[in-house]
Amino acid sequence: MIARERTANAFLTELFGLTMKVAVVTGAGSGIGHGIARYLAGAGADVVIADLSLDAGARVADELNAARPESALALRTDVSDEASVAATMRQSIERFGRVDILVNDAGIFPTTPIAEMTLQDWERVQAVNLRGTFLCLRAAALQMRKQGSGGRIINISSIDSLHPSMVGLAHYDASKGGVNMLTRSAALEFGADKITVNAVLPGMIATEGVAAMTKGSPGAMAQTTASFGARTVLGRVGTPEDIAACVLFLASEAAGYITGQTLVCDGGYLIG
Repeated sequence: MIARERTANAFLTELFGLTMKVAVVTGAGSGIGHGIARYLAGAGADVVIADLSLDAGARVADELNAARPESALALRTDVSDEASVAATMRQSIERFGRVDILVNDAGIFPTTPIAEMTLQDWERVQAVNLRGTFLCLRAAALQMRKQGSGGRIINISSIDSLHPSMVGLAHYDASKGGVNMLTRSAALEFGADKITVNAVLPGMIATEGVAAMTKGSPGAMAQTTASFGARTVLGRVGTPEDIAACVLFLASEAAGYITGQTLVCDGGYLIG
């Protein structure tokens, strides 16, 4: 029995382990990105916490380094800025020598009805959510191609890319629809380099961002999440760990033959 357990553990480690891999996770200073960084680090990867807030990123890096010293690096990254993305990629390579996994999690979702939306409102969301995903994806894919050993790129989209959830998110919904098509196009282009490109589409996830969307009111937050949770088949809202588990799967050898896909993780909201 002990021998069998060891064999099983070795098999699972080989299939899902990320030892000797280097992951860059944008928006990892909080929320879903924080959960993703913890899961990838737990699987053995060295992790770059790329966040607009260096303080938030440093807190996450300190957490990961406390568990495994010198395994995490925090970098201030503005994903909408080409020079900032290039600097993050360069510093990641200087520290860890390579990049094997990119998770594009950084995103914003301010609420503004179309009738009240300014061009500045629209372009700010596109700059972070869609341009940022493109800039990071391109930089990582070219580095992975140069390394010659393949790689994994996982974009965090949204179920709003398939079906709008509420008034006020038209700019967000459009940006995430773009992320889905960028995912498929990149998968087609970089498949010959053994780089897989997939997207995870979360439903409502209980994060700091959702709290901010409800104006920080505990009552409004509870009402919003309760309403959404009641409409899911599983009867609850998601957690950052729910999304992190999907990302871990797509980053692992277990998903080696999966590319160009959009994986919905919404507790059954869209079919409820």
